[in-house]
Amino acid sequence: MPLLAAVGMAGVTAHAQQRSPERSEQFAMRGGEDAATRSQRRQDSMADSIRHVRRSNRGHIIAADRMLSNGRQINRIKLVDDRGRVRVIEDDPQRRRAQRSRRDDD
Repeated sequence: MPLLAAVGMAGVTAHAQQRSPERSEQFAMRGGEDAATRSQRRQDSMADSIRHVRRSNRGHIIAADRMLSNGRQINRIKLVDDRGRVRVIEDDPQRRRAQRSRRDDD
């Protein structure tokens, strides 16, 4: 009888080990992300913020960092304008994505 229990436990353990990759795939399919994916998305949003600030403002960017404001991650970009003044621009990439562009051809 103890041998039968040991064989049964080995089967359950093997079955649990086989299912773990499936569970991680299901987690990924439900919107779960690993740390590398989150980091890449943050870098992309920072690069997008820098491009957005460059297009809409004249000057030289001197710093860019991420900060928390009202519970949201925003990007803070510092630039020196053509008059030599340092301007600080706070860009919320989540809000910008939600807004539709308003151009003459829209």
